[in-house]
Amino acid sequence: MCLSSVYKEQEKPENLILANVQRIDIRDGQVFLTDLMERQVVIEGELVSVDLVENVAIVRETVR
Repeated sequence: MCLSSVYKEQEKPENLILANVQRIDIRDGQVFLTDLMERQVVIEGELVSVDLVENVAIVRETVR
């Protein structure tokens, strides 16, 4: 199983949104993050990058 950490804007400890993310879904301008324990965080924004080797994803929040 491959789990990732998701950060806001850049990979820094203080920017961690959610760790052990098993699923990322994008719908209607929102990023849905689901972790190993099935907890979900929803961010208004876009997925910027995913590094599958380092298990890191970056999300950019948008203001509507």
